[in-house]
Amino acid sequence: MSDDDLTRAMRRLDPARTPIDAPIPLDAERRARDFAGSAQRTRRRPAYAVWGSAAAVVVLVLAIVTGVLWMPGSPASALTPEPLVFTSISEDASQVIAQAQERLTDGSGPSSPERRSLSLGWYYSGSPDEAEATVFRREWIDVRWNADLSGSVVTTAAEATNAAGDTVPAGEPTPGTVVGDLQFVQNQFSPLSPTAPAPTVEAMRALVLTSTGAGDQLTAGDAMLGARALLGEWTLTGPQQAALLEVVAQAPGLRVVGTAFDRLGRPVVGLAAVPSGLTTSEATLLLSADTGRIVGFESELLADNDSLKLPAGSITDYTLWDVFERKARTE
Repeated sequence: MSDDDLTRAMRRLDPARTPIDAPIPLDAERRARDFAGSAQRTRRRPAYAVWGSAAAVVVLVLAIVTGVLWMPGSPASALTPEPLVFTSISEDASQVIAQAQERLTDGSGPSSPERRSLSLGWYYSGSPDEAEATVFRREWIDVRWNADLSGSVVTTAAEATNAAGDTVPAGEPTPGTVVGDLQFVQNQFSPLSPTAPAPTVEAMRALVLTSTGAGDQLTAGDAMLGARALLGEWTLTGPQQAALLEVVAQAPGLRVVGTAFDRLGRPVVGLAAVPSGLTTSEATLLLSADTGRIVGFESELLADNDSLKLPAGSITDYTLWDVFERKARTE
């Protein structure tokens, strides 16, 4: 894929909103080109940046194209998703993770890791002239790659809803529309771990450190960002997820927010922490109350954000995993 091909692909990610000749922000273009470089090239991962992983670079560009960084100032009253309603529980973080790890041993998860990540994400979008209500665009991101480092990232439109859950059809791609299709030839895909990660705390910690650039002072929030990056590239087995959760458990700054139902109605337990390099937002990791698997990641503003014109408490993004059955029902 040439630089020109990559640029055109980036512009096609959001045909419904973005003029085809609109310029790509320089920072996004630089990151995307770094990402699409050959495997022999030394990779540079920005500290604490979720987009250090392959799939997350695409998420970053999607977010930029759909309006977080590109659109003119959004109205101060812009709608964002309602925060999940959590019910407090008596267990502390170590107990919650221990219970999840026990559930992960029941053999119900995948028997082997897969070089694939399917997620359902919500992306901030709005009208360039502010004439229409701000919405969160729901999109499937399907990352598939091979041992020879070829692969693809296909983005498909899901339903578009406002904060109340109402469908917002005006100007939105029809659900099922492919809005992004990035193809990577041999040695072009650049994952965190080209081979299946060992199901050990040491191996998972090393990958988390690589993805975040946090150094030895890894916080629970940093570990959550690392988990998000890894799950953007791999579908992990139960033992691998248990080891990844142990990395989160061993890092300082972790707290339990309680039980809730995620945005697909699944029962979950929430763990929250503040990444050391992103102190204006708090990350929440959602663990399935049924399987113990990591099924979601959310980010919430801790202070007013003048750039986004959003108040403290706003949910700025979230991603859900273990959604294969849900995707199949929509096809």
